[in-house]
Amino acid sequence: MAIAEVFLGAFITVLFERMAYREFLNFARSEGIHTQLEKWSEVLMTIRAVLNDAEAKQITEKALNSLSDLAYDLDDLLDEIATEALAHEVKSKPEIATTSKVRKFIPACCTNFRKSVTLKIKMGPKIENITSRLQDVVKLKDDLDLRVNREARLNRESERLPTTCLVDEPHVYGREKEKQEILGLVLRDESGNDETCVIPIVGMGGVGKTTLAQLVYNDEKVEDFFDLKAWVCVSEEFNVYMITKIILEEVTKEICDSKALNMLQVSLKEKLSRRKFLIVLDDVWNENYEKWDLVCAPF
Repeated sequence: MAIAEVFLGAFITVLFERMAYREFLNFARSEGIHTQLEKWSEVLMTIRAVLNDAEAKQITEKALNSLSDLAYDLDDLLDEIATEALAHEVKSKPEIATTSKVRKFIPACCTNFRKSVTLKIKMGPKIENITSRLQDVVKLKDDLDLRVNREARLNRESERLPTTCLVDEPHVYGREKEKQEILGLVLRDESGNDETCVIPIVGMGGVGKTTLAQLVYNDEKVEDFFDLKAWVCVSEEFNVYMITKIILEEVTKEICDSKALNMLQVSLKEKLSRRKFLIVLDDVWNENYEKWDLVCAPF
């Protein structure tokens, strides 16, 4: 795969991460554009498939440039949406304090109408443009007969051993800077803040994401800072029940036989209550927002 394709693939992974942030998703849902984000995510998977399949069928430079332009334009649009989300958050704080008594007598559909229409008027044409160009990518894939061999990928995944939190640290070189940067995020003291902090480590396969997570997980300062830790290798299937079960077993150091997700999540919530905890989900491929929210429910 050419260097340009590698960088574009990594950039697309970053776009996935941007659209998966909880605050970004909540704002998109409130504005009625979350379905567009889901469609964009699906087509981004197609773009990534085109890049991965380029080894078998050479993609033209013109097509690659077109994909790059589209990715950068999408990134710019996500910037605009994120800016709108931040502006809305800033404006809404004083509004809640001064008008809450009046607003509770007005239906939500009426109070949200002007804001929603304004956003769609401002960004509607750009959203439609991106959606149309993304659909052209699907046509490009069909025209070039580029296919994702999902069966082969699943076979490769099944042959790969699950990761653990253990790392052969003496044989790891050149990751100290990245480790310290992530430690700075992980060890921030945000007393009084009940929000769960999510720190993604993204990149192409084989660049050392798991090793970096292992180094942070086993650092002495992390051991002292957190009350509880858990390591989960997710891999191909994002199974909410299994992920919750493994986290609970890691936290309690006991085997759990419950088959009920509700019971598992209630128990996990009780164990994590008023405790500082670090949970690493390694090798995550999930792009289903509902599953992600469900996994995070006990936190």
